[in-house]
Amino acid sequence: MLLGGALTAAAGSAAWLRPRRTTALLPDGALEKSVPLQLGDYHYASSTGLILPDSDQTTGIYDQVLTRVYVAPDAAPMMLLIAYGSAQDAGLAVHRPEACYPSAGYTISARSTVELRGVSGREATVLSASRGDRIEQIYFWMRIGERFPTSPIDEKSAVFAANLRGVMPDGVLVRLSVRSTNARGALDQMMAFNAMLLGTGDRMGRAMLLGKDSAS
Repeated sequence: MLLGGALTAAAGSAAWLRPRRTTALLPDGALEKSVPLQLGDYHYASSTGLILPDSDQTTGIYDQVLTRVYVAPDAAPMMLLIAYGSAQDAGLAVHRPEACYPSAGYTISARSTVELRGVSGREATVLSASRGDRIEQIYFWMRIGERFPTSPIDEKSAVFAANLRGVMPDGVLVRLSVRSTNARGALDQMMAFNAMLLGTGDRMGRAMLLGKDSAS
């Protein structure tokens, strides 16, 4: 009797914790339209050349993924990746640079957090990745629901907090990278580009990047 009661209670708790609704801020196919092809002096040049995880790892995780290379006069090409999922649980980890760069043969170093330019009070992560004579400086950030986690632990906490409210949150990962040995100069360039990215585009695009509460 006691065992049966415990199992019934556990089943009830599991059902109560199970997410009952999803957050979808971006219709299918809208990611490409939500990110401008021109940002300041930068314009779209290509969609290839970025470091990506194996396609098998991303199947069923992301609704939409955007990869672009932007170029501007007197500036290193800017590589942009945005991965968005409207029903995210724990899959954002596969696009974290700490995961996909080492799988491509890169060594990660100099990890730190800095200001998330364009969003007050939030942080982004910066790091360097090297493979032979190729060095990339990377600036990336994540949003899950209305939170901006900076570590895998924070990411899981954000998902769990949303699940407690009966919500399976949407998630986005934004990654900027520049091929350069000048970490400080590349960081300045990426932070300026990120501010332009967040300061342009339509309301739907801002909701996708920053969450529905920041879209106005």
